[in-house]
Amino acid sequence: MERGYPRWFWLLAAATLFLSAAPYLFALAIQPEGTLYLGVHSNYDDHAVYAAWTKQAQEGRFFFENLFTTDPQPGLTVNLYFWTTGTLSRLTGIPLAMHLAKAVFGLLFLMSLYGLARRLSESQLVRFTAMATTIFGAGVGWLVWRRYGHEGPIDVWQPEAFTFPSLMQNGLFCAALWLICVIWNKILDARDSWKSVLPGFVAMLVLTNIHTYDTLTIAIVAAGFLATQVGAKQATPAWVGRAATIALGAIPPLLWFVYVRANDPVFAQRGETPTLSAPFANVLLGYAPLLLLAMVAFWRWGRDAPGKRSALQLVLAVAGMFLIGSVSENGQLSPWWWIPIAAVAIAVCSLNREARPVRGLLFAWTLLGIVALYYPGLFQRKLGMGLSIPIGLCAGWAIGTLAGRLKGRERILAAAVTIAAVSITSARWLFREALMAADNTSNTTVQNVFWDTDVERILNYLRANKTKEDAVLAMPGLPISTRPDSFQVAIPDLNPVLSGWAGVRSWASHWSETPHYVDRRRDLSIGLYSQGSTPESARTLIEKSKATFIVAPKGESADLLGVQRLAFFGQLGRIVYEGDRYILIEVSGPAP
Repeated sequence: MERGYPRWFWLLAAATLFLSAAPYLFALAIQPEGTLYLGVHSNYDDHAVYAAWTKQAQEGRFFFENLFTTDPQPGLTVNLYFWTTGTLSRLTGIPLAMHLAKAVFGLLFLMSLYGLARRLSESQLVRFTAMATTIFGAGVGWLVWRRYGHEGPIDVWQPEAFTFPSLMQNGLFCAALWLICVIWNKILDARDSWKSVLPGFVAMLVLTNIHTYDTLTIAIVAAGFLATQVGAKQATPAWVGRAATIALGAIPPLLWFVYVRANDPVFAQRGETPTLSAPFANVLLGYAPLLLLAMVAFWRWGRDAPGKRSALQLVLAVAGMFLIGSVSENGQLSPWWWIPIAAVAIAVCSLNREARPVRGLLFAWTLLGIVALYYPGLFQRKLGMGLSIPIGLCAGWAIGTLAGRLKGRERILAAAVTIAAVSITSARWLFREALMAADNTSNTTVQNVFWDTDVERILNYLRANKTKEDAVLAMPGLPISTRPDSFQVAIPDLNPVLSGWAGVRSWASHWSETPHYVDRRRDLSIGLYSQGSTPESARTLIEKSKATFIVAPKGESADLLGVQRLAFFGQLGRIVYEGDRYILIEVSGPAP
């Protein structure tokens, strides 16, 4: 197999990375004078978690703590990705470091993705269409588009399950996608040589450390891939042994994961937060046009393979998808259904008769990747990372092969129009990110895109004066619906922002990272930020939360909450910063 990258690859990569950065460049262009822009538009609370780990690494720490709670912790978490971005941020600051990492790992992912695409065909047209479809392709969510919420086809709201939204969102997704592709490329290369084993081992080790869920997906898909190679009579003991050696890279971080889970109750409780997959119909709609095109590829591959088992493989796979949809309840599968369905899916993979191992891999990845979404665990949705890769590559192969039957410009035009048709959702993601900046409202509806001077000065004060044990309380966020599917931030939730970009602990700031988040958010509102709040309720909350700083509302923010009469804020400690919208109070000790 030839090495190097054709000119069209670099043009496609440059266009992809530019488009993925375009909403942020737009935000910089329209940034109001005197405001703070942290480079985040979507999922602000999750980005705050990433920023908090980056901040700890910036401060020289290798073992991280969860800053979104004041509960005691042993500080055992290790994440090599955030340690890397944090080290870089000492030179660039956190926002720029996060975007630089996104660009670098995004490019590395595209380079590794090309390693899979070129195994599919010798045709440059097919390779191009496979790449472009994988990068930009999605489902029919654009027909029922929503700017907010987690409803409808998953291509509307689940970025990790699609390539372009992942490239736009954050560098962690880019790094995980890159390592996933590296691992599969190295496993394919291990068929003939040990040279790929060490890089594959290291990639598996790092992936398991930075995004552990992906290792489970790889394990599930690997069972199906092995079955395809057994069915094709290509699974030699040497190849299986080398692939197993690559898999051993997951063992050290998995052992550390088990140790941390057993010794850090905050870490263990975070893993109990449900992130369940969408109903099966919404998954299928999220990939619908790509899946149909992928079926064309599977059918043609089966026709070209010796015997008729590959065609039977496709028919059984389609039947299995309908079975999953029919037996799932509220989108979920019980273990009693998931285990036999996974076993049957692996058996279906064994019908493979493909001469090219990459085709067997992509079939197994598509089928078992969909099955993995309903693994009987609380973290199902996270197993969708990278599922667009096999489906997109197969769909792109079909587009390029069918268009290749035409001549001259007609084949280029046919391929371009088809790719554009399956990429409308990605275009809508692009414009949605830009609209968030224009509206100054994150998709959380309780964080702004641009922050006023008060927030910047409070962040600066906390960075300069906080200790490792300091914690802050701020108002829970309050959105206002201005029209259907449209919101404005009435009261921004500063809690995750202060933890993320100042590195100070908070008590009720993240739906997953904060234990008992809903209860704590309620107690925070009642105890400190309501008309019924009293100095006694405030003191009780301060003692319970171990807070050392309070962000108090002033002006319009206080008026909206109806707390303009709460003069007790000044009784709770020393005012260390006072602006037009917020006051920062350093809490004093309990009254005598």
